[in-house]
Amino acid sequence: MNLRRWLAGLNVLVTLGLLVALFVLVNFVGGRRYARADVTRTKLTALSDKTTQVLKQLHEPVQVVVFYQPTQPLYELVRDLLMEYERLSPSLSVEYVDPEQDVARAKALAQELNIDRLNLVVFRNAAPSGAKRQKFLSDTDLAEYDYASANMGGQPTLKSFKGEEAFTSALLAVTQTTQPLVWLTTGHGEHGADDPDSGGLEALKLALEQENLRAQPMNLLEQSEIPADVRLVILAGPTRRLTEQELLILEGFLERGGRVLALIDPLQNTGLDGVLARWGVELGNDIVVDPARQLPFVSAANLFVISYGAHPIVQRMQAGELMTLFPLARSVRPLKNPPTNVTELALTSERGWGETETEQRPFSFSESQDVRGPVSIAVAVEPAALPKDAAPAAPMRLVVIGDSDFVTNTQLNNVGNLDFAMSAVHWLIGQEQLISISPKALESLKVSLTGGQLLGIFWLSIAGIPLLFGALGGAMWWVRRR
Repeated sequence: MNLRRWLAGLNVLVTLGLLVALFVLVNFVGGRRYARADVTRTKLTALSDKTTQVLKQLHEPVQVVVFYQPTQPLYELVRDLLMEYERLSPSLSVEYVDPEQDVARAKALAQELNIDRLNLVVFRNAAPSGAKRQKFLSDTDLAEYDYASANMGGQPTLKSFKGEEAFTSALLAVTQTTQPLVWLTTGHGEHGADDPDSGGLEALKLALEQENLRAQPMNLLEQSEIPADVRLVILAGPTRRLTEQELLILEGFLERGGRVLALIDPLQNTGLDGVLARWGVELGNDIVVDPARQLPFVSAANLFVISYGAHPIVQRMQAGELMTLFPLARSVRPLKNPPTNVTELALTSERGWGETETEQRPFSFSESQDVRGPVSIAVAVEPAALPKDAAPAAPMRLVVIGDSDFVTNTQLNNVGNLDFAMSAVHWLIGQEQLISISPKALESLKVSLTGGQLLGIFWLSIAGIPLLFGALGGAMWWVRRR
């Protein structure tokens, strides 16, 4: 009898031990092999194809230090997103440091990384033999804020989260050994690369630098030719005619496989018409209008574009994810039988047209003079198929857009302008895999309840649910009693 009890007790102990071992094993495996699903409507932590590719190609060790206080609004968003980065790349390690709780570690990191303020995310190359490249990201790099409430004494509210764009750009910045060089031409009335005013390009230059590109203003007259290490030349809204020498320099650059982004405003004689025509592009001497997509309180010449061609630059826009806004544009379209592959990128609706009588107000379509819609205002150019021995190692690429104002400081962050501009830049320099990561909008769901509904919820939680469980308990007691 005692032996039987002893065996029964042993059996219970063994069963409990096996259950504990199974519990530990399941947690051990689950901690290393698990699945996460983003069920938010805007997919806050779902990574884009661009980021996934960057992480899969990440071979150098990268350390991320989250120097953040957990009480900050962005902390949870940063942590959840970095968990996805860690899951896809074993080369990425993340350390969270609370400057208030872990004072000793915080001081050591502040000295080591030269941190002089709170709430930063630091990316740094941790390769023993590599350069100690590092990138600092602050709140303004990670999120867009709505300051409307701040004007009334309140706190600014989060509008959108730019964490993925900032983190992936930081990864590229600390792992790529070279920075592609981009020239922004000067000397012809172009928008200033370092100009912080409304018509400047300071925001565009910052966006280029965040993509690990080195943006440098340059006057072409100071050069005999464009060096081979220049990956891209941007002409951002010239208002004066380029000299013959400069036109020859640009032609030679394109012939050697160079890449050019030409932003040419309406009614400007830049001298580029002949160069562009040689590569199959026609600049219209007009202003493009589209009454069918006219925004309230602005002219029909303020183009709101939602129609796009079939090209990698505008792939996401084709899917209806983004739109672009061009304050004033001219038509840019392929010549008949062009010698190159010319693809239309952005177009008006069928009701739009290219107005050649630019002084006319209000605008009206003339069948004999104007360009019938849909009208193209941007094109991408590549060489036609050539024998391998006749083609340069890196074939030329050219993007021509009939407006430059859409990339200025006041316009760049409107709708999809930044995505359009950066997608064009990435395609031009041969980084198609890096095209476009857009900010994730933060949505707050609000439930409006009447006074009666609130009172009903109160009595349901205070009295209804306890009484229900009490009744169920009483019913169970009565059944067992019988």
